[in-house]
Amino acid sequence: MRQIFFGLVSILSGILGMTSAHAQEGGAGAGAGTGGAMGIAAVVNEDIITVFDVQSRLGMFIATSGLENTPDIQRRILPQVIQSLIEERLKIQEAKRLKITTTEPEVRDAVSLIENNNNMQPGSFRKLLEERGVDMSTLFMQIEADVAWVKVVRQELRRNVLVAPEEVKNVLERLKANQGKPEHWLSEIFLPVNANSSEADVRQIADRLVQQARGNTPFPALAQQFSQSPTAAVGGDLGWVLQGELEDELDRAVMGMEPNEISEPIRSTTGYHILALRGRRAAGAPDPMMSGVTLSQIYLPTQGGRAMTEAQTAQLSNTIVTQMTSCTQMNELAARSGAPGSGPIDMIRVGGLPETVRNAVAALPVGRISQPLDVPGARLFVMVCSRLDDSGLPGEDQIAGKLENDKLENLARQKLRDLRRQALVDVRI
Repeated sequence: MRQIFFGLVSILSGILGMTSAHAQEGGAGAGAGTGGAMGIAAVVNEDIITVFDVQSRLGMFIATSGLENTPDIQRRILPQVIQSLIEERLKIQEAKRLKITTTEPEVRDAVSLIENNNNMQPGSFRKLLEERGVDMSTLFMQIEADVAWVKVVRQELRRNVLVAPEEVKNVLERLKANQGKPEHWLSEIFLPVNANSSEADVRQIADRLVQQARGNTPFPALAQQFSQSPTAAVGGDLGWVLQGELEDELDRAVMGMEPNEISEPIRSTTGYHILALRGRRAAGAPDPMMSGVTLSQIYLPTQGGRAMTEAQTAQLSNTIVTQMTSCTQMNELAARSGAPGSGPIDMIRVGGLPETVRNAVAALPVGRISQPLDVPGARLFVMVCSRLDDSGLPGEDQIAGKLENDKLENLARQKLRDLRRQALVDVRI
């Protein structure tokens, strides 16, 4: 069975820097309640959620997650499905209050994004759901709610976000203090154990999730569907975490893991954690690909209307290799030769250069000519004129943008919690 990961709001939030806590749902068949498919499962203010709505969403959940379609799995995911449907109604109601609308093209574009992100042919996602008996309206309803919520956040909340220069300064100082320390790129699934849950049941579902994650089910999809941490909104992504910042049990487990490994369920004081180690590095380590360079290049065409003869190419190549010791000389020769595409190149990131040039420039000292590089239709020589090494730290604008996104995400979650507290909700199954 194919597993589909469609974090729609994560896709749309490039505009906003925020994500929805329930961008992906799905599920399995009957048994969600009594009273027939059109019975009432819940009432959210003036809107009704039918048993059919719940069954359809359960069906989509199962169809897209790769989980077994069993009564036990349905029973375990039913509360989350109902909660997600409630939140969708609240999002749409708030959008209507603000006279914010969504359009059919926006919904269609969102479905296309889902298919593109899963390497699916156009129309194949609809076909997948229809083959599994899932009503398409449940997908469109979820997408409509997510698109509307993105607009609500952009229109109503973004103007309340302010990042002070002192906040940026504090973050930069903390990053500098931690440079060189080990850090781990982690994703998590968190399942709480509380008075309303059975320790054995929670451990059992944690074990099943580990099996799924180590199989073919994408970890972000499982995190979005099952994790009870705020990071579920972004597929469980914790980002880069410094060694020692986690609880002791989690920190010890991470130190014994290898990159791309999925942990066993780890019991903490609050519940079970499943961790995925996606990478390991020294904090703030400089990235050679992020270094900036200015260059001088001489491009000797070997094909096309301006191609040089072999003799001309050999003569100029010899002159470059034996006589060029500075970028000034390179630029003068480029001007005299009239070679197309030759001369100075302003500051550019090493990682932004074509692969052949990038590999040559990455370790090339300032003022030294490269070996001749074979590029399509030409022979190329480059010289590094100046280099601005990467510090390993983000710039102030990057830090300010990250702080703004974090604040906006928190405001969005708080807004949804407020709507939930203020709503009249009657769950009947």
